[in-house]
Amino acid sequence: MTGLHCTVCGFPTALAIEGLRSIDTVPPPTDPAAPPERPRPMRTLSPEAELAGRISRDLRAKMDIVHELGRSVPDATSELCQAALGEAEGREGEALETLRSAQSRVERELDELLDQRLASVVARRDALQTHGLRLAIGRDLDRVAEELQARRRNEATTMLLEVEGRISQFESDWRGLQGLLAQIEGLRNEATELGLPLGEISGEIEEIRDRLSSPRLTEENLDELAQAAAQALMLLHEAVPSSLEEELARHATTLDAYPEEHVPSAVARRLHSEATRHLKKGRLPEAIQSVRELRQQVEAIQRDEAARAPPAPAPAPAETESETLDRLLKKARSLAGRVRTLPPESEAAREAAVQIRSATEHLKSREFDEADRILAHLMKVLALGTGVSDA
Repeated sequence: MTGLHCTVCGFPTALAIEGLRSIDTVPPPTDPAAPPERPRPMRTLSPEAELAGRISRDLRAKMDIVHELGRSVPDATSELCQAALGEAEGREGEALETLRSAQSRVERELDELLDQRLASVVARRDALQTHGLRLAIGRDLDRVAEELQARRRNEATTMLLEVEGRISQFESDWRGLQGLLAQIEGLRNEATELGLPLGEISGEIEEIRDRLSSPRLTEENLDELAQAAAQALMLLHEAVPSSLEEELARHATTLDAYPEEHVPSAVARRLHSEATRHLKKGRLPEAIQSVRELRQQVEAIQRDEAARAPPAPAPAPAETESETLDRLLKKARSLAGRVRTLPPESEAAREAAVQIRSATEHLKSREFDEADRILAHLMKVLALGTGVSDA
């Protein structure tokens, strides 16, 4: 009989003793026509019964503490029922001994349970401190230990549950912050690898990391950091899509130049559609991955086109000094032959002869560029049939 209620009648098992005691105090049904009976005097409880009642109430109080701690043991329901039956049968001494034994066991097990819970809280606090987190519960833990030492279990339990609630919330906030930071780092790394501009967001992320490295983080500034991290993640979710949209627009323009039957560009168009779909649905990691693959495919297409293009003509080999001199001398002789066809006494013939002599002097001084300029001008003038005085 370890349940909260009797499986036969449903009576609360914790009230079994009081229920059995009430049997003697409830009057049996009487005939309405019969004369009223004189009231019987209240039954006087023996010292053993009174002590048994106090122990029963104490056991129920301790089991209430256990229930507050979220545990089902230690439990004394079986002993309470056994004592109630023994007392009902007149074996008060045996019932009292059963209750005392149960009381001693429950107190010992309850103290062990409270000590374990206190040690667990201390261990959790120490684990947080290894990350630089400081939770101001040191004095509260000392007070819990003092209450346990004084065997004030109700007060110790109330304080312990409050401290457990605070440290659980602190751990939850810390895990939440770590989750936000993991998302931020993953998204930032992917965006950086893809070369997407992040602007001032990188600075804000580094500031959060710097604040996390502080030797003392409390509940208050941990909450502030969580808000800052959420803000940074939101800014990332705003900056990355705009950069991806710009790149997708550029790739779309590039791919429009290829015909539909162009197989490599068809693969790129499929990747472009996937990236666009992921981006519209807010799946940024998937969108970034698709854009990365799209970029690789477009670069492969461009490399293939460059490989297929005809090679550029090789540059003419550099002319040696002797070859330059020989070429210019030939040009000078050719122009001299044309000058001789001019009227001998004409002004044009005299000026052309002066220019040929000047070019020859430059050739002797190895001033090839100037000689070439003079000869080229003379050739142009002779072709037009004009004077040569501007050379």
